[in-house]
Amino acid sequence: MNRKCLVSGLLFLLLICTSACGGDRRNVLFIVSDDLNVDIGCYGHWQVKTPNIDKLRERGVVFERAYAQYPLCNPSRNSFLTGQYPGTNGCLSNGSHLRKTAPDAMTLPAYFKANGYRSVTTGKIFHLRDPVSWTRISNVRTGGLLATDREYRYYMGWNDENKSRGEGGLLVDKTVPWFRWRSVTEGEQFLKDGRIARATINRIDEIVADGVPFFIAAGFSRPHDPYFAPKRFFDMYPLDSLKLPQEPDDASEIPEHAFYNVFKKAFDSMDEQTKRKAMRAYYAGISYMDEQLGLVIKHMEKKGLLKNTVIVFMGDHGYQVGEKNYWNKGLLFDRSCHSPLIIVTPGMKHAGGRCDRIVEFVDIYPTLTDLCNLPRPGKLDGVSLVPQLNNLLAPRREIAYSYCNADRSVRERRFRYIVWKKGGHALYDHENDPGENYNLADKPEYRLVVNRMKTLIETMPEL
Repeated sequence: MNRKCLVSGLLFLLLICTSACGGDRRNVLFIVSDDLNVDIGCYGHWQVKTPNIDKLRERGVVFERAYAQYPLCNPSRNSFLTGQYPGTNGCLSNGSHLRKTAPDAMTLPAYFKANGYRSVTTGKIFHLRDPVSWTRISNVRTGGLLATDREYRYYMGWNDENKSRGEGGLLVDKTVPWFRWRSVTEGEQFLKDGRIARATINRIDEIVADGVPFFIAAGFSRPHDPYFAPKRFFDMYPLDSLKLPQEPDDASEIPEHAFYNVFKKAFDSMDEQTKRKAMRAYYAGISYMDEQLGLVIKHMEKKGLLKNTVIVFMGDHGYQVGEKNYWNKGLLFDRSCHSPLIIVTPGMKHAGGRCDRIVEFVDIYPTLTDLCNLPRPGKLDGVSLVPQLNNLLAPRREIAYSYCNADRSVRERRFRYIVWKKGGHALYDHENDPGENYNLADKPEYRLVVNRMKTLIETMPEL
């Protein structure tokens, strides 16, 4: 048995070395926008101005129905960075550290590093640090290396944004202190996303000078709260032009335990003008992030790198912008789980195309290994999207699982089904009710659908 394991290990290492030493390897630019939902132009929300994302989607394929496996930063990121469901890797909260729940996990950047790539992060990719995944973690303040937790806190830039100046304030009371906005008129250089874009450009130049293939992960902070962005982006969205979501009077009741109650109570106190301010600030953050994204892509184009670089652009999960009177993520409704995904490959066949298949964020890991001709590691829950990149209508299993706390949800083409462990369930028909206002779970005519969805829920990996 030991001899067989040794031979298998040597063969796997040989595969890695053969792949890593092979010809002209593709680079990877992996871009994650924090808390970005689908309120952007290429998803049909043309009110929000994202010219650079629009240009990027003309180069690639937009996955119209891409879903996060957990609508919260840490478990979502640990899921797509391991290619595993949260129930597989054990990360089920913002406090779960991957190296405690899955100490031997081979993360996406670590796998590229093992295959001879320069694996570098700028900005927020992991929610909790994972230095073993990177060749280098770039300090967006100094451009230096990170060696200590103290430096890591600086790298995340928690304090720098407060050096900016402008109009702003809390959107609700002090029970939710991070729910605030600032229209910045002075000190724009301190804002995180500008520093992340500059650091990304610097790392690109350094790696190109060294002549090695790269896996660069740029984690933009916007539109995550607090909603800080330069004033020019707030000015794009006059308050009286913003249309707030309206729930029908006969919408089905939702159990209180479906929400984080301390947040919900604060949001319930918002008047309409405050809601519009929150919406404007969120959209301003999207447009600011879009500008910084554009700077990075333009630099890549100037350096002639787009012809040999795979680009992934995504949010880490969705976000409620007033739907169900909620202003955050962490719910199992479609608005919290649905997020953008655009993939660009050199010389791709269907540039500018749209794929409406249901896909999951765990699919990104095997997709990138396939696109870069790397041997696929084991223990991945995701399924490669390369067939859909080659043929937008290629069939696949169209199911998306999402977790949140002890709750579970499954989305298929027509229905979303949610089970709350504290009681209650919901079935929403997206063909007739895309806003998920009418719960059909207890209607006799949907009994067979509910039974089918329950069976799918039961197959989800759980601890």
